Amino acid sequence: YYLDNADCWWIIRGANPTVTFTSFLTESCCDFVHVEESADPSFLTGVTRLATLSSPVPSGRTYSAGGWYLRLRFTSNSGGGFIGFDASWSVRRSTGCLACDTGTYQDTLGREACVPCPAGNYSGAV
Repeated sequence: YYLDNADCWWIIRGANPTVTFTSFLTESCCDFVHVEESADPSFLTGVTRLATLSSPVPSGRTYSAGGWYLRLRFTSNSGGGFIGFDASWSVRRSTGCLACDTGTYQDTLGREACVPCPAGNYSGAV
């Protein structure tokens, strides 16, 4: 059971982060999970809300971000806690070099900056 007046958040970082809810039981009037995406890892700018959820939410409901950051934010009131929710998450694995300067790449596992390509691989202008 979750606490009254909760305000919790989790950020999933990686290429096209996805979250799937496997169970969901909150107070339907007053306790919410907000699913948001942003290009800003701090979520101070450019936030797009994908969903605001409260019970009932069917098992298997899935949300995906088009970029690098997906945030779940849970808020509750003072009316007593319910069981809450369970979810699984994933990010897309790196499949090679992304657009960066020649000889560098940014992998899809969440690195912020372009790094040198491994020996035997390269990134060049197309």
